[in-house]
Amino acid sequence: MSTGKVWIETTGGTLRACWRHNGKTQKMSLGLPDNKLGRVVAEQKIAVIEADLISGNYDETKLKYRPRKGKNGTVVSAAVLFEKYAAQRLKAGELSHSSKVRLKGIASKLEVFLGDTLAEKVDRAVAEKMVEEWLATASPRTIKERLFDLRACWGWARGKYHIAKDCPWSDCLERMKRKAKSKPQQKIPFTIAELQTIRSETQLNSSYSHYTDFIIFLANMGCRPGEAAALRWKHISPDRSNAWIGESISRGHRNTKGTKTGDSRTLLLNSDVRAMLAARFERLQPQPDDLVFTSPLGFAINDNNFCKRVWKPVLSICGIEYRPPYNLRHTAESRALSNKADPVALARQAGHSPKTMFATYAHEIDPKCLYVNVGEL
Repeated sequence: MSTGKVWIETTGGTLRACWRHNGKTQKMSLGLPDNKLGRVVAEQKIAVIEADLISGNYDETKLKYRPRKGKNGTVVSAAVLFEKYAAQRLKAGELSHSSKVRLKGIASKLEVFLGDTLAEKVDRAVAEKMVEEWLATASPRTIKERLFDLRACWGWARGKYHIAKDCPWSDCLERMKRKAKSKPQQKIPFTIAELQTIRSETQLNSSYSHYTDFIIFLANMGCRPGEAAALRWKHISPDRSNAWIGESISRGHRNTKGTKTGDSRTLLLNSDVRAMLAARFERLQPQPDDLVFTSPLGFAINDNNFCKRVWKPVLSICGIEYRPPYNLRHTAESRALSNKADPVALARQAGHSPKTMFATYAHEIDPKCLYVNVGEL
């Protein structure tokens, strides 16, 4: 129930409008100073609210009545809108370090591509043109991640800021989903010969030898690079038979949520890795809380720096087609499946769901190992 009566109050030297709606008192800052001119403008604003209350056209979001410009204005550029969204998520404690970097990058791209274009002027045509430009330099997966964030931003902004009636990013996102589904990216595993060449090069080249053990671990165990970077000696059993995986590091910073899926697991270590860890422990004499693998200066490994300064140069020297370090994970899992490992057990060890394991690696599974030979029971 609304009375249609709106009044003005002063708070901290500025004016705000007050009224009753649905049994509750509503208050809204008008962004105006408490002086003669401010009160004249305020009277004009509250007249609009009163008219809408009486006529039944009241805007529940109050967006219609808020100041369009100024410090708390509801009309902002697309780049500023995204910065506000990222700041809100950061304040809520929802962002890992990698997420902060990703959102900062999107805000920067909006500023470069759209400049001061207002968020309310960003329509489907503008969004499609921006995605088309991104396709020249980024993978469909990366673009899809950006679009998820942009759609979430526009959803958060609705009712708070002036934006287009329909989210301009939704159609682009749906098309990218279909594109990714129709053209799945094929990860190319490393061959045994390639892995042996990489290992030899890092062992013999003093510029990269520090990372040999890290690469051996990734190539053998198939864990995510960020999980290996976060591994501490206390996570490894005394007999070196297994390692607990429950933390991860991205860009040299610890992820608060742990692993990518948020779940911990135990890796069974093979003889090659056990021997490497035993020799490493003997050489370093570390404390339980020390990281197993570090940068040459003793800091947590920054995956981006490792890729640019070590991984890419080593592959170039070896004459091996570039694939990201993450492909070592794909390589280890593909080899295990081609050696007739149990897919469900391997999924648990790798930190996949069985559905993901079968969807990604079905071509590696020998159909014969999916059935029991009755004669062997």
